[in-house]
Amino acid sequence: MLRGAKGWLLSRGAAVAALGFVLSLIGAFGGAFYLEPAQRSEDSASQQIALEGARARMLRAANSYDNIAEHLGGLLFSFSLPRDASDDERAAIGDLMRRGIDHRHDGVRSYLAALGLAGAIDYPAESSRYGALVEAERANFNIDTYRAANAFEGDLATRMVKAQGDAALKAITLESDRREAKRIASERVLKLLTVTMLGSTLVFFATMAGAGPKPAPPPPVGAPRLLAIALTRLSARNAA
Repeated sequence: MLRGAKGWLLSRGAAVAALGFVLSLIGAFGGAFYLEPAQRSEDSASQQIALEGARARMLRAANSYDNIAEHLGGLLFSFSLPRDASDDERAAIGDLMRRGIDHRHDGVRSYLAALGLAGAIDYPAESSRYGALVEAERANFNIDTYRAANAFEGDLATRMVKAQGDAALKAITLESDRREAKRIASERVLKLLTVTMLGSTLVFFATMAGAGPKPAPPPPVGAPRLLAIALTRLSARNAA
């Protein structure tokens, strides 16, 4: 009965040790299958936030530069000549105005390049559209061709202001996704740590239980018994 109880205890200790070992393995390798997906989700959200934030800043800068160029170009046309201005002065100012009208296209092209760099437009397609309007204006300059080129820039600016707001809103939305992914990753780290510690604890206690107490040493032989044994052997020798 004692042997059966001892065997049962040993088998139970082995089962506990095996369970602890399995839990330790889960804690060790669970990071690759359980924790890593949550961390990848958090990293992806962080990258998207940075990308949308950079895109919004680039759009804001492009819109600001376009507004500055528009106001600076308009200053020339707000200039009024005095009544007694000479013909040469009038001709010089008129030439500057014509150059200003012609060179306004350079500012719009820079605007298109900045928006293309930000990934907000299909640069080749939009640049071709604007180039066609510029060529039409130069071939036959009139109020209609002039307004058509200006309307393109105005429509583009309106679209980019909306795109800037959409990028900023998307970054805000992604921030909540990133916080949720970070929370999930933190919970999974805690769970894996708990499983690992539990497994190590079970292995430790199973090892200690399997060792058990050391067997007691045999009782020492007393002096009277040793004397009796010696006398018996001596008597047997004399009889022989």
